[in-house]
Amino acid sequence: MRLPAYLATLFFASVLTACGGGGDPVASGGNDSSDGGTGSTDTDDVTTSSSIDTPSIGSGTGNAYEEGVLNINTASLSAGGSTQITATIVDTGNGGKKIVSQEYTVIFNSSCASDGRAGFSKEDTTTSSGEVTVTYTATGCSGEDFVTFSLYEAGNTAERLAVASGTITVAPAEVGELVFVDYSSPAVSISTIGNNVLPKTSTVTFNVSDTSGNPIANKSVDFRIAPSTGDVSLALDSSVTNEQGNVSVVVRAGTTHTIFSVIATTLGTDGSTEISTSSLPMSVTTGIPDQDSFSIAADILNPGAYDFLGAEVVVTVSVADQFQNPVADGTVVNFNAESGNIESFCLTEGGFCSVIWTSGGDYRPGMESDAAFDDRNFVNESNVSAGTSAFGITTITAYTQGEGGYTDSNNNNRFDVGEGFESWPEAMRDDDLLNVYLTGDTVDMDEDGNGPVEFFADYDFDGVRDAAPSTYQGALCSDAARALGHCASLMHVRDSLVLSQSRQ
Repeated sequence: MRLPAYLATLFFASVLTACGGGGDPVASGGNDSSDGGTGSTDTDDVTTSSSIDTPSIGSGTGNAYEEGVLNINTASLSAGGSTQITATIVDTGNGGKKIVSQEYTVIFNSSCASDGRAGFSKEDTTTSSGEVTVTYTATGCSGEDFVTFSLYEAGNTAERLAVASGTITVAPAEVGELVFVDYSSPAVSISTIGNNVLPKTSTVTFNVSDTSGNPIANKSVDFRIAPSTGDVSLALDSSVTNEQGNVSVVVRAGTTHTIFSVIATTLGTDGSTEISTSSLPMSVTTGIPDQDSFSIAADILNPGAYDFLGAEVVVTVSVADQFQNPVADGTVVNFNAESGNIESFCLTEGGFCSVIWTSGGDYRPGMESDAAFDDRNFVNESNVSAGTSAFGITTITAYTQGEGGYTDSNNNNRFDVGEGFESWPEAMRDDDLLNVYLTGDTVDMDEDGNGPVEFFADYDFDGVRDAAPSTYQGALCSDAARALGHCASLMHVRDSLVLSQSRQ
């Protein structure tokens, strides 16, 4: 059957449409590229090849790939700000295609991150997606920070394959606060005292942070002493903060007893507003005992020890300085005893320390006439003070380095010419009670043909018990007093007690 002409025309047109015909028969003809005929290349594709020619890290892919360049979302940050950084891992030997067939490790770092003034949301990552992303945060960094992404084979960070880098600029931090942190010692000694317990210096530390609480580095801070008394001085007038925002100054000992603080000041972000803070109060003190503040005591004065081994007595000393302040913890006090045995020293804590005296030994005081001891020339055959037998009487002496003591008439915390003071001979253990208790501690000592038979603490190691000088023995002297020979040396402060060993 023949179709009408107009029906044949319609049928032919429908066949052409179904077969993809119609329109201009030469447009895009013969283009079988995978991009759907857009005319672009395959360089945006990933590579799944197990053979990688040249792994690289940078920004973008294909013809748009920039080797060694990081894609930083925001390169200019406010203080404490954050930004996202991305990079791609491609095979530059394969058209810059993104590598998804192998795992790589990327380690993140920056100049500021290396010293804690910036950080990343993670230190490293291992990926097979061909992309890495990390968040960078400034935590005290200011100015330009050089950021690097280092590329390694997964599990092998010994050899870097490639690196990408970029620069982030961080705005200067807005000063938030200046705070006192700590000091190495709350007290320093008088500058003229050679004391191994109290230091002559103390390091005072402050911290500067921004409004987000992050440390501010390289910030200038000025220092001063308040009140400016006692000749306390600072090793420097100003310094700059370190990476942690800390800044320190050394306080040097003064010449008199006083209390003071260190004031730190820095400028705000506007460069003119002063921000200040103060350290906790600090002290300049002698830290050494004086004679009228040194005493000895025992918990038992008549122990049942004459015919018993191991009876114990606790012997305690109280030690304070010229200002009746407890001496510094750790001040050493020496002990010796006429008989028995006693611990050789103790270290003060809160101005006190104790040792144990224990009965023992074959000899007891009063046994000098016994054949075993008559050649020893012991001196306590009788108690001269009481006029009775000295059997069992034992003298214990404690001593340490200190000063004689004076009366501060003008309240300037130092000895001046004309002020009252006591001077002292070298310390001794007065076994027969003749010197200390009866004759006002003269230099007379019991001797035999070879010299003294009672213990004395030879302060100047000249082998002779020296008499009290006419000058003040101490550390706190005015210049005028020092010029006249006062404060030329210290002395041994001392005290003694007597135990009476009774029979059990």
